[in-house]
Amino acid sequence: MRKTLSRLGNSEALVITREMKELTGIGSEVEIEIQGNAIVITPAQTATLPAQLERQAKFAAARDQILTEYDDLFRRLADA
Repeated sequence: MRKTLSRLGNSEALVITREMKELTGIGSEVEIEIQGNAIVITPAQTATLPAQLERQAKFAAARDQILTEYDDLFRRLADA
């Protein structure tokens, strides 16, 4: 994904969209590392832990529901 930096006073800012935050689990606090010529932004552990756990629980519930509903179909596909 290519993004353009926005001018913010004497600095430049990167706008992180709501969708990007939801996909990555980034909250209002982030960890920033410089690795070579790359800037790596990761969620701060304390800022995202509850949201991450909630997403994991929702995913697990959806996975379990699908496996239960389509168990016979998955078994037939595996045997084909």
